[in-house]
Amino acid sequence: MIKRLTFGQYRGKDSVLHSLDVRIKIIYVVVLGILSFAIKSKFEIIVFSLFMLCIVLLSKMSLNELIKNLMPFYFIFIFLLLMYLIFSRSQIILGLRYIWRFLMLIIISMLLTYTTTIQELISAIEKLSKPLKIFQIKPRNIAVMISVAVRFIPLMFIRFEKTREAMASRLADFRKIMYVKLLVLNLLEKMLKSASDLSDAMHSRLYNEDAESRRIMKLGKNDYISMAVVIMLILIIY
Repeated sequence: MIKRLTFGQYRGKDSVLHSLDVRIKIIYVVVLGILSFAIKSKFEIIVFSLFMLCIVLLSKMSLNELIKNLMPFYFIFIFLLLMYLIFSRSQIILGLRYIWRFLMLIIISMLLTYTTTIQELISAIEKLSKPLKIFQIKPRNIAVMISVAVRFIPLMFIRFEKTREAMASRLADFRKIMYVKLLVLNLLEKMLKSASDLSDAMHSRLYNEDAESRRIMKLGKNDYISMAVVIMLILIIY
């Protein structure tokens, strides 16, 4: 699983999505996420799904990469579907819609991290957070926290797999609650240690929360075209 895990990882490619301004991409993540939950009719679902398919193609993400990115979430999809089949068969259509929305949210966030480096993400979030200075909130801190959270997602899966394999080699039976509890506690301990090590590393490198990114960001032709396309999508759905 460790070798197959790609969720949250950047892939450098010459695509339209890679060329977009990162600030615009972050705003699109928010807008499309809200839009996916506002959708109700079958027509809107079809239109939005086709739009997302086009976005995936524009990012030059292969089908194999898409499947690998979604692999860690298959269990959640199956679990949700089973819950509706067992406890609420009359609302199975509603359950499928919630699963579809969850899938769209994953793909939207996946495309952001797939087409954006962590450095670009930090700079963009920092620039978007500048208005929060009015409330004495440091934009640099917000950018770093979000970027670290993004990187901890694949790390968490890797730690989980390594811990599970180590316990399995010692004949751990995960059908028993005791071993599941030990797995969770070991994973939590390792993640907290990683967070502590990161904190020490930032402190030793004289992390300055008042510093500002000097990266220059300008909107280009593709950014304005993408704005028009997203506005058209909103108008079609509404």
